[in-house]
Amino acid sequence: MQDGSPKEMWACPEEWRIELKPSTVIDIIQSKSYAHRAFICAALSSSQCKVIYDSRSEDVEATRECLCALDTNGRIMNCGESGSTLRFLLPVACAMGRSVSFVTKGRLADRPLSPLREELEAHGCLISPEGQSPITISGQLTAGTFKLAGNVSSQFISGLLFALPLLEEDSEIVIEGPLESSAYVDITVDVLNHFGITIEAEKTSAGIIYHVAGGQKYKGPSEYAVEGDWSAAAFWLVWGAIGRKAIGVRGLKQDSKQGDRKIADVIRQFGGNVEIEDDMIISSPSRLRGINVDVSEIPDLAPAIALLGVAAEGTTKLTNAGRLRLKESDRIASITRALREVGANVSGHPDSIVINGSCGEQLEGGTIDTSKDHRIVMMAAAASEICKGEVTIIDSKACGKSYPDYFEIMKKAGLGENTVQK
Repeated sequence: MQDGSPKEMWACPEEWRIELKPSTVIDIIQSKSYAHRAFICAALSSSQCKVIYDSRSEDVEATRECLCALDTNGRIMNCGESGSTLRFLLPVACAMGRSVSFVTKGRLADRPLSPLREELEAHGCLISPEGQSPITISGQLTAGTFKLAGNVSSQFISGLLFALPLLEEDSEIVIEGPLESSAYVDITVDVLNHFGITIEAEKTSAGIIYHVAGGQKYKGPSEYAVEGDWSAAAFWLVWGAIGRKAIGVRGLKQDSKQGDRKIADVIRQFGGNVEIEDDMIISSPSRLRGINVDVSEIPDLAPAIALLGVAAEGTTKLTNAGRLRLKESDRIASITRALREVGANVSGHPDSIVINGSCGEQLEGGTIDTSKDHRIVMMAAAASEICKGEVTIIDSKACGKSYPDYFEIMKKAGLGENTVQK
């Protein structure tokens, strides 16, 4: 802004800030993370289990289709762009001794499978060369000791946790070093426990050892209801914090094992107002101040947190963010580029993102290249709340990976009026 010119602000008047009753209430979709795991366990169960999941996502549908293929001795597993589907079911197929081909789309074939690949090969399996799609496997997985570094994908650990109980002999997964994104492994163990599988975790001076008894039988409850999705809720809660009206999100389990439930605490650390009222979590417009956030345990929250930083006063830094480069896009690059495209002051670094907040001054708006990444799409739409001009979102349909109804819900809630979908 030029000196002397009036600043356009999105921050609401102070008297609005104490209003806790939400003018907009959103019923959150069910957890994609829990749904993947519940469908896998139900498919492996010796008893019939109805998984109650009324939401939609391309990733979960990929898992369901692959499980149907496994059940019917199919040889083609269509994973789409779902890393969870591939990394969970590849070890399971190996444990079942299946020769199958995993077909991938987008960046999935380029996302790393090491060191899971090497561990499976060391225990009796053959896997096609890295970068090849489809990914073909054959052989019979054998029990034993599987070693993984704590800073690799938690999905590798979860995949082995699903597979190893199917083997006759006992196994152990040795995690060397601090386990990042540990909450995702906690979700896996939680669902396994509901389906009769026991996993024992032993903390050691070097890391964690998961002891997995062989010969276990999956046996699920007659029904398993999938809980609400904190990762999806994060964008609505951030929208409430940076916007003009309080937003209530209904359907979240407050003691959930989902690591992304930390979004409520993160907003509070920024100075935001997050309250619990009956069955809702309410986020209301707030004056935000920049903070430092370690995202190693909550990488999927990085786009939402970055947007909070843009709306805040001062500097926000997202640290230990290197693994963001291995998501559906290089998220350090895609977050940085997307927010710059609407006028934010953001810089990306090898292991961090630094944001100089706009202190309540509206951004210009512009056209955002989302890198076909569902979470960048949702961030872009929420960013429109702090822009005076239109925000054009390229490849907006990419949000179908996790939240196909995102824009429909947004419009019904009276949000994102200056967004344009492309």
